Amino acid sequence: MQESRPMQILLAVLFLVRLFFLFVIKRSRLAVNRDKFRMEIYLLLKLCKDVFIRALKAGLIPSTRTLIKIADHLEASIDYLLGLSDDNPQRKTLDDVSFLERLEELRILTNKKYGAIASAVGISRSQFNLWKQKNYIPSLEICYQLALYFNVTIDYLLARE
Repeated sequence: MQESRPMQILLAVLFLVRLFFLFVIKRSRLAVNRDKFRMEIYLLLKLCKDVFIRALKAGLIPSTRTLIKIADHLEASIDYLLGLSDDNPQRKTLDDVSFLERLEELRILTNKKYGAIASAVGISRSQFNLWKQKNYIPSLEICYQLALYFNVTIDYLLARE
C-alpha cells in the first residue's frame, strides 16, 4: 500500500490540473485563486463542499458518480481527466444506454461469463448482482479494471461515448 499512495497523489494532482484547465476553458475566465476555483466547482456541480475539498486535499479522486457529473458538465473525457489519455474528445453521458447495458453488451461480445470476468478483475461474482439490483455504478478502481479487461475506455464502459 505504501507504493500506491504516491501514484494516487500524482493522479489526483493531474486530475486537479486538468479539471482546472477545462473549467477555465468552459468558463472563459480564470478563477481568482485556488479556493475560489474549488468553491465555484462544488457550487456549480452541486457537490458537498466539505467532502469535495477534503477529498482534493487528501489527494483523492471523486466517486464515480461525481466524476461523471464533473465530466458531463465540462463535456470532457473521464480518461482525459484521470490522465489515462491525452486525447480529450467532447463527451456526454448517453441517455439511452446505461453502465449495466454496456457491461452486458461487452460480456456478450467477448462471450464471457460473469464469474470469469469477476475472477479476472478481482471482484466477487455477487458484485454484478448488486449492481443490477441496486443500479449501482462500481468504484472508479473497478471501472478501470473492467475497462482494461474489455480493452475499452472508462468513458465507453460508463456509456459516455
